[in-house]
Amino acid sequence: MKRAALITTGEVAAHCRVSYETVDKWIKTGRLKAYTTPGRHRRIDTEDFRAFLRQYNLPPLEEESSRKRLLIVDDDPSIVQTLSKFFGKTGEYELATAADGFEAGVQIASFRPDLVILDLMMPHLDGFEVCRKIKSASETRNTRVLVVTGYATGDNLQKALECGADCCVAKPFRMGELKKKVEEVFAGARRVPLTA
Repeated sequence: MKRAALITTGEVAAHCRVSYETVDKWIKTGRLKAYTTPGRHRRIDTEDFRAFLRQYNLPPLEEESSRKRLLIVDDDPSIVQTLSKFFGKTGEYELATAADGFEAGVQIASFRPDLVILDLMMPHLDGFEVCRKIKSASETRNTRVLVVTGYATGDNLQKALECGADCCVAKPFRMGELKKKVEEVFAGARRVPLTA
């Protein structure tokens, strides 16, 4: 798809998954070159934006970035392996994994996932706190979070949703059903009901 020569700050924010305030800061500090229209709106030249993305190692505009980025976070290596293998075979996703909440934070900053499949009960930094951190930071608040848990009590599910989870799925689950939930979350079906 051919892009216009100039793009808006809103398009920049959406592409980089950051707030308008962050884009404004990039422009004010000279990191991102912008032009002001007669109507006092800011516009960014597409080529300048491409250069900015390359310089700061952000996802490119080109077609190679069309696959969704999926981060799998679980302290059970067998679940991580199973999910990685399943979603890897589809060819629809770029994948990364993390074994705990701290590693998830590192991956979220560097990999910049579109969706996190997140276990709730993990040592050190649990899934509730990871979800809260994702949804409270301006750079990651639009990242979708699909919680998977073997402790699907009413309290845990309610707390996960309050922390910002988009969907909760109880373990054990069928892989086909999990994939369907992932697709629903990507399609914008926020707050998808629990699957038992």
